[in-house]
Amino acid sequence: MKLAIQTPPEHTDFSRLRDLWQAADQLGFSAGFTFDHFVPLNPGPRQETVGGVPSGPQFEGWVVLAALGAVTSKLEVGTLVTGVTYRHPALLAKMAVTLDHVTAGRAVLGVGAAWHDAEHAMYGVDYPAVGDRMALLEETVEAFRLLCDSPELVSYSGRFVNLNDAVFDPMPLRPNGIPVLIGGGGERLRRIAARCADWYNGFWAPWEWDEVNKNLDVALARYGRQPADLKRTAFVFSELSGDQTASNELVAAFQANRGGTSEEVRSRVLAGSPDDMISVLRAYEDAGVEMVILNIRPSQQVEHLQSFAELVLPAVVGD
Repeated sequence: MKLAIQTPPEHTDFSRLRDLWQAADQLGFSAGFTFDHFVPLNPGPRQETVGGVPSGPQFEGWVVLAALGAVTSKLEVGTLVTGVTYRHPALLAKMAVTLDHVTAGRAVLGVGAAWHDAEHAMYGVDYPAVGDRMALLEETVEAFRLLCDSPELVSYSGRFVNLNDAVFDPMPLRPNGIPVLIGGGGERLRRIAARCADWYNGFWAPWEWDEVNKNLDVALARYGRQPADLKRTAFVFSELSGDQTASNELVAAFQANRGGTSEEVRSRVLAGSPDDMISVLRAYEDAGVEMVILNIRPSQQVEHLQSFAELVLPAVVGD
C-alpha cells in the first residue's frame, strides 16, 4: 500500500501547506493533493457562514498546487478533484501539462463531475444536470488523451467539447502521459473511470470496497481492460495528533455530516492510537485499496505528520 496526503487550501496559509508538503515529500508519502474549490467546504474556527457557505480564506487549488509541486521533488501531485465545469477542457489540459513540466513529470490530473451547486451559482458558473456533467467529464478526459497523445493537430467533436485543428505543445514528460484520476461515487462515474481513468478514488469504507472493486472489474472487462489497469485509491479523513478530544470531534463531525455509528466511523477514519490507525489501514489494504489518501485538516501540523510517519507508516508501507 501507498499513502498520500490531501491538504484542502482552506482556513490556512501557504507556509503551513509548504511545510506539510515538504515533510511528506521526505517522510515516505507517495502523492500530495489539494482540492479545487473557490470557497471553503468546512467550517472554520469561528463556525460562521457567509452567503450560505463557511466563512474564511480559501486559496485557488491549481495555483497553490503548482507552488507546492515546485518545492517538492518526489510526490506525485494533483487535485482531488477538479470539477470539469470550472474550466474549459483545453485550458485544463494545458494547466495539467504545465504542472507536469513544473514538477519534472509528477503531475496527476484529478477530475470529477462537480457537485457544489451553491458555488456555481454564486460565481455564475454553469451547472448542468447530472447526466450532462457526466457526459462533460467523459468528453473532457477523451479530449485530454487526444491532446496529450498526438503531436499532430487535434480535432474532437462531442456534445460539450469541440477541438478544431488544435495545437498542443509541449507534451507531458512521462512516456505514458499524465495519469488521470477520476473521483466520485456514482455508478455512471465509476463506469467512466473504468473506461477512461488510470486511477479511481472513492469515499468508501473498507467493508464496501469489495463490491465496488467487483463492479469496477466487470466494467473494466467490458472495455477490454484488466483489473490492474485501474489503481484503486481511498479518500480517508484523519486526525493524526493522537489527541483524544480532537479524535472525538472528528468522529462526531463525520457522524453529523455522513451518519454511521461511532464504531463504524472509527473503523474507516484514521484517529486514535497508532495501533488503531494501523488496523484501519490494513483493513483498506485487505479490501484491495492500493493507495489511501489522508485528508489533513487545517488543525493538523507537521509534527503530527512526522509522528504518524514514525509510528504508523512503516507498518503499512512496503519498500
